[in-house]
Amino acid sequence: MVRLQNVTTKLAERITCDEEERQRIGYDVRTTLRFADVDGRLDARRAEIVVGDRKLGTIRYGDAATIWRINLGWKNRRNTSDFGFLLDVERGFWATNQQADDRDQEDPMSAQKRKVVPYVEDRRNAMTLEFAERHDEQTMATLQAALKRGIQSLYQLEPDELAVDPMPGPADRRLLFFYEAAEGGAGVLRQVAEEPGALAAVARAALEICHFDPSSGADLAPASAGEAACEAACYDCLLEYGNQPDHKLIDRKKIVEILRDLAGATTLASAGPRGRADHLGELLSACDSELERRWLQTLYDANLRLPSHAQYLITACATRPDFYYQADNTAIFIDGPVHDDDQARDDDEVIMQNLLAAGYLAIRFHHAADWLAVIDQCPDIFGGRRP
Repeated sequence: MVRLQNVTTKLAERITCDEEERQRIGYDVRTTLRFADVDGRLDARRAEIVVGDRKLGTIRYGDAATIWRINLGWKNRRNTSDFGFLLDVERGFWATNQQADDRDQEDPMSAQKRKVVPYVEDRRNAMTLEFAERHDEQTMATLQAALKRGIQSLYQLEPDELAVDPMPGPADRRLLFFYEAAEGGAGVLRQVAEEPGALAAVARAALEICHFDPSSGADLAPASAGEAACEAACYDCLLEYGNQPDHKLIDRKKIVEILRDLAGATTLASAGPRGRADHLGELLSACDSELERRWLQTLYDANLRLPSHAQYLITACATRPDFYYQADNTAIFIDGPVHDDDQARDDDEVIMQNLLAAGYLAIRFHHAADWLAVIDQCPDIFGGRRP
């Protein structure tokens, strides 16, 4: 395998039908990822998609996940176990698709040729979506196109800002892998994974794009598409240049009920790779007081984001907040009656200033305060409550 880092290309003077054919045939590209490790812990959050007591699927999200895109060769190669391309390892030129000859006389190939598998590596915000029920290839291909278009529509993204691939591959679509393709990322996948109603809003947008009424599921294609009514799919809904290999699989009518279920679902996010209930149990066991346990239960019952850590030591400020949101550098303090003392208030203020100076956000919850009112002031930390 050869990692591609620096490449040089030649400008094509004209575009021919060969370019369209090359896009249609395509490469056999495999995508894989690894979520980052922070302090020896997997930096990935897990969320369950539920409707009542019924589980629809599982989301996993991570910032700056490592992504590999591996090109195994042309899709239409005769020997599917023959991977890679011929590379002139002396001069750095690639051989032609048909054979390793010197068709370009300006850049002749040397005798040092080797079969290699090229790949690229990058770090992007990434999210996987795995459905509780196994769906066939046609349904998964349609869901892939619909959810991608739904996210783009809801968050006003350009097509090249979001990418999605089936995993482990097009022939075996077990889950959908989304990643923010634009440099820096737009941060939308984190919202989809962590906000209770975000995926439901995406599903409603996808239903509208597929010419269905989100409430009733009625097919609106004849009214929306005019004389040329949309049957399986059209370029006004799910078809686009980038998903040409899937055009024969996409059928919007196969996913109506799945999208309607998602439109009524709630996303229950955890702050770690474990399930939400398991993560809550881990946090509760680390609490020092019943007041802290009650605060956690308040978040859990309201389907809000749970902290990533309990009793987390911030060495730079020599303080140990009751809870900590690692992704947001936010320290949480649950103040019992002992903090009503004047000296305790002064000490707490010093801690708050030290944290602020070190780049942390600190939020205090007084034992007599309306905790949900405080939470509603910081939806970017705790997530928004569903109306």
